[in-house]
Amino acid sequence: MLRSARPATRHLASLVLLVSAALTAPAAAQQAFDKAEFAARRAKLLAGMPDGVAIVLGGMEHAQPVRFRQSPDFYYLTGIEEPGALLVLNGATKNAAVFAMKRPQLGPSGVTPQLRDQETPQERYGLPVQPMESFFTFLSFAAVNPGVKKLYMQVTPPDDLLRARHEVSIFSAQAMDHPLLGQVPVHAQAIERIRAAHPLLQLADVSPLLDELRWVKTPYEIERLRRSGQIGAEAVAEAIRATRPGMYEYEIAAAAQYVNTRLGARGDGFPPIVPSGPLTPIVHYMDNRRQMQAGEIVYIDYGSDWEHYTSDITRTWPVSGKFSTEQEKMYRCVLDARNAIIAAMKPGVTVDGLRDAAEPVYTRHGYRDAFLQTGRYVGHFVGISVHDVGAISGAWARKPFQPGVVFNVEPVLEFPDKQIHLRLEDTILITAAGAENMTAAVPAEVDRVYALVRQPGINSKSLVERAAR
Repeated sequence: MLRSARPATRHLASLVLLVSAALTAPAAAQQAFDKAEFAARRAKLLAGMPDGVAIVLGGMEHAQPVRFRQSPDFYYLTGIEEPGALLVLNGATKNAAVFAMKRPQLGPSGVTPQLRDQETPQERYGLPVQPMESFFTFLSFAAVNPGVKKLYMQVTPPDDLLRARHEVSIFSAQAMDHPLLGQVPVHAQAIERIRAAHPLLQLADVSPLLDELRWVKTPYEIERLRRSGQIGAEAVAEAIRATRPGMYEYEIAAAAQYVNTRLGARGDGFPPIVPSGPLTPIVHYMDNRRQMQAGEIVYIDYGSDWEHYTSDITRTWPVSGKFSTEQEKMYRCVLDARNAIIAAMKPGVTVDGLRDAAEPVYTRHGYRDAFLQTGRYVGHFVGISVHDVGAISGAWARKPFQPGVVFNVEPVLEFPDKQIHLRLEDTILITAAGAENMTAAVPAEVDRVYALVRQPGINSKSLVERAAR
């Protein structure tokens, strides 16, 4: 749906009504919304910034033919999907408000339909919604409060569905390098405009505060992560079924995406990654056009997006239904490493501790040097983003896990000279008693993987074979 770049100037009350209508969906499209959950998150952030005002940016609408997905920070604090919105949090007064653009007029008459008996955004989300035109005026009133000393913004840039904050920083820098199309990132432009309007406020980074909050998942979030893991596991299991030489990688991907959609997921956690044979070392390969051959291995790296919470799963298996001797030796190393890492997971453990749990396994199998070549990589955090908040180096690598932390265990073994890469990956929740594998429903044990390949599935007969009959 097209939206105007700037709403027409109207009476403030009319703008509030139109913006409110834009953020209110028909009852049939709405799911139960726990506004107390999001209010509690905002309250925690407000408690951490009593001396300033925070501005959290929503994602901008894009032209790509995929469903809009809200910026994780903004969604985490509001649950609102509207593109181009802003959240303002006043730590001095403990107040919060959303600012949104007015949608174009809807309906055949050119008038926005009246939604009778529907919740207003205030009722549904627990937040007042203001027209974007009043943002700078609102901020000026907040800034004159003597208790407001700082301007909290996403100085460390907001992450997105696929990329962590540091990855977004690198991507943005690369985009700026283009001699013709390079431009300053949107979030950096916003910071400069607001600082120009309020130069006396000290700029502070709100991202570390958000990272601390997002790192430990609430029961509400864990419920969604479990469901995401269940759907993702079903999707990956279906991708493995009926694999045979001569199939194309895209058939594997299509099976996973079908199940993910069929089970009601919001979308893919990320596009399926299905490299086979000599392409397996291409870690983020998404072309998926190669025809698989006998004797090769293939893996799928895929996850589900369930109500904005993602899973991330990888399974590796033999195209012909059975590993070669060398392939199985390597696979069993990765499997044993995965099991050892998961067994070590509990409150108090650190990322460095997980690396220490994995290294003896690689050493025992004769692959210690290969493990060191990966930088002793064992995985990453996952949540609203596939590469969620919480770094895997520096102080974060020594930060003790707490119940509610979700970490993706991802041991790998790679030999580029042999054009082979094996990987397993599971989404693991830290509990008070230890750890819970939320993606365990898709098997990883060798005999169970062999059995799954032999099972009939969506790809038992290809569309080409059916069309030829």
